[in-house]
Amino acid sequence: MSYKFLVMLSLISLLTACQTLGERKRAQSLQDTLRSYEATVRWSSGQHTVKFQDPELATADVRPQRKDIRVTGYEVVQGPTMLGEMRAVQTAVIQYVLQESQVVKEIADQQVWLFDEAEEKWFLNSQPPEFK
Repeated sequence: MSYKFLVMLSLISLLTACQTLGERKRAQSLQDTLRSYEATVRWSSGQHTVKFQDPELATADVRPQRKDIRVTGYEVVQGPTMLGEMRAVQTAVIQYVLQESQVVKEIADQQVWLFDEAEEKWFLNSQPPEFK
């Protein structure tokens, strides 16, 4: 009887370790995606953020981004926070300058990220920041 108990305990431990490994891999993937998204917002002034969007959202209502801005700051003020295993949220404050008028503006970018198991990739499920 103790042999069966040890085998069962080992099996449970192994399954728990595999689940934890999957969760760690997903969390690392989220961190990598968020860093890449931040760099894209900073260096392309948000013009290439569409590549992070959920393919279903990317084809719908694509707003053209302004080309006369320069992002001067990107600060994560909340998150990333996991809402279940496949959903995360993050809020960042983005500071930017309108190049023509040299007016500094600031917007809050509330991001919703969903994990696609088939592609093993995180997608932005909210609209990219709109610079006005």
